[in-house]
Amino acid sequence: MSNFLNSKISVQLSILIGRTMSKDMAAHFIKGFSSILGSIQSLDLATAIRSNHLTISNGTLSDKELTQRTKQVLSHAGHCYYDLYHYYDRPDKLEMIVPWSEEMTEFINYSQDDQGYLVVSPHLSNFDLVVARLVKGGFKGKVLTYPNPGSGYQLQNNIRESFGLDVFPFGDSSLEAEIVDYLKCGGIVATGVDRPVPNRKKRHYATFFGRPSPLPLGYITTALAANVPIIVVASFMHPDGRYGLRVSKPIFLKKFENKLDTIILNAERILKRIEEFIKLNPEQWLMFYPVWPDQTTEDR
Repeated sequence: MSNFLNSKISVQLSILIGRTMSKDMAAHFIKGFSSILGSIQSLDLATAIRSNHLTISNGTLSDKELTQRTKQVLSHAGHCYYDLYHYYDRPDKLEMIVPWSEEMTEFINYSQDDQGYLVVSPHLSNFDLVVARLVKGGFKGKVLTYPNPGSGYQLQNNIRESFGLDVFPFGDSSLEAEIVDYLKCGGIVATGVDRPVPNRKKRHYATFFGRPSPLPLGYITTALAANVPIIVVASFMHPDGRYGLRVSKPIFLKKFENKLDTIILNAERILKRIEEFIKLNPEQWLMFYPVWPDQTTEDR
C-alpha cells in the first residue's frame, strides 16, 4: 500500500482531486478514506504507521489510540496532498494557505548568506507546499531526493522543479563532487532524512527516539566534505489549516577519532532536533515506511 501511495497513478489521482474537487467535498472524501484505511491493521501502510507511532510515543499509546493516530496521520496526509496540488501554482491562494512568517525570513536569510548550509527535514506535514512558498519569497537551492525514483516520485520531482528547484537523486556519485562544491561556494542543499534505508548493516544504525534505526547517513558525509553546518527545518499545519515553518539554528558538526563515530554521532545530534519537531505535531509525521523494521506493535 505504501508503494501504491507513491505510484504514478496515485499521484495523478491526487492531482486530479486537488485540481477539480472543492475543499469541502475533498474533506469528506479524505475523512472516509483515511478512516477505512486506518482501521485495516493488516495493511502494510497501517502497520508501519502504528509501529512508528508506538515508538515515538514511548509505548504509551493503546491499541485503540494507535488506530486513532493512524487515521489522523492518513487524514493529515490527504489534506496535505489536496492542498499541495490545489495551491502550489496559484500564487495568490498560496500566500493565504502558507502565510509569511519570521521563521521563513530567517530561513531566506540563511539561503542568501555567503555561508553554505545543508538543510535536512523530516516528513512532517506539507513540506513541498511550504517550499513552493519559500521559492516565491526568494529561496534558491538544490534538493536531494530519494535515489532511483519510481514513476510517482519522478512526477513529484517534476512538480518540485516547476517551483524553480534543482532536483538531484541522493547518492549519485557523479553528482557528489558538484554538490560539495556548490555547498563550499555558499549554496544551500536540502534533503529528507527520516526514510529508512533498506538492507542497512546494524553497525550503521543511528539511534532515533531511543531505538536504533537504518536511517540515511550520506548527508553527514556530504556536510563534512563541504565543511558546512546543518540546519533542521520542518513544516507543520496550524489549527486553522494554514501551514508554517520551524527552523533550527545552524548545527556545526564535530570530528571524532573514529570515522564511523563521526558520522553516527553527528547524525544522532541532528536526529535529536528532528525528534523535537516531530513531538510537537506527531499526528503530522507522514512516514509510511517502518523506521524501526525490527519492531512490531506486539513489542508493547
